[in-house]
Amino acid sequence: MESNNETYETVQGRLDVLRKGIVSEENSVGYYQTLTEKTPEDSDVNKGMRRMYYDLMLEEKKHVSRFRELISQWEQKLKEFEK
Repeated sequence: MESNNETYETVQGRLDVLRKGIVSEENSVGYYQTLTEKTPEDSDVNKGMRRMYYDLMLEEKKHVSRFRELISQWEQKLKEFEK
């Protein structure tokens, strides 16, 4: 797909997808945080599970940050079209 032939409408489409996507990523952060909190540390297996949930939560937080960067980038592009 070509990204150099953007129009106001294509940028709006991109932003719509990003805004929906960030909700999913934020929900994933909450999901893994909940799993971390609800998994007891009463066995080595559970400790491993908690660590993995925590690692996954951190990864999802990176995704949220990247989505925010992309939203900001495309919002700026949209403002350029509005000028």
